[in-house]
Amino acid sequence: MPSNSLLGTNTLNLNEILGISKIYKVPTYQRNYSWNEENWEDLWNDILECFNSESIHYMGSIVFQEKGDKEFAVIDGQQRLTTLSIIIISLLKKIQNLIDHNIEPEENKQRLGILRNQYLGSKDPSSLNYSSKLELNENNDPFYQQVLINFGEPVRYNKLESSDKLMWDAFNFFSRKINELFNENTSGKELSEFLNKTIAEKLLFIEIRVQDELSAYTVFETLNSRGVELTAADLLKNFLFSKVSESKSDLDIAKSNWHKITATIGLKSFPTFLRHFINSRKRLVTKDRLFKSLKLGY
Repeated sequence: MPSNSLLGTNTLNLNEILGISKIYKVPTYQRNYSWNEENWEDLWNDILECFNSESIHYMGSIVFQEKGDKEFAVIDGQQRLTTLSIIIISLLKKIQNLIDHNIEPEENKQRLGILRNQYLGSKDPSSLNYSSKLELNENNDPFYQQVLINFGEPVRYNKLESSDKLMWDAFNFFSRKINELFNENTSGKELSEFLNKTIAEKLLFIEIRVQDELSAYTVFETLNSRGVELTAADLLKNFLFSKVSESKSDLDIAKSNWHKITATIGLKSFPTFLRHFINSRKRLVTKDRLFKSLKLGY
């Protein structure tokens, strides 16, 4: 990758990422939310270690592509950003509960408003919905915006998409952990300090900014960040969609065709299907070399 394709790298904490007036959007070609309880537990333990000591924790690299003056596409790191946002929502919901129980209502209303604006986004005066600093992909964003950020609950949990269920389960998981850490007499001030002094300041990221689609894809493919391992299907989808992402019509066609194929074959079986297809046409391709062969036109 040419050196001029990178805008630069910085070490930033969560406050420096979310605490300023920027919008981060997960591209439509990125996969759905996929972290599970094992990932949540690991992250929570890292947060507790920071909370109980003076230590900091490195969250790994996070890759953004600049789209405008204050808008960035999240190329790598969406699972971590989404999960941290859910933790923030869980904390703010606990402050809302204090208000509902008439515990320092005026002070906690001010805290809640400040923290919402700082980490989640501001309220739209016409729709009364929050304009979020983080926008997820088209599959997950409606649930994130309409339910989670607004402290709502799903009408029918069993009818949710699997990735939306995971986000709701994450919210409940971290709500339980927060309740275990802070007893019923905890004040809004203590909750605010936990967010501001531990989560927002002690979790550090290596921020990488790229300036074009090719650089974004190359960095995404080669980085091995903490999270759920990408399959050949994930990589192929990201590669194909990134190639046409500048054209909405081409992207819509690619998405439609992708959904038709994976719906017929099954997403989990898709890499196996591709490998057998290639082996029947050209030459034998191993499972480990499947994506590289596809990218090179096998």
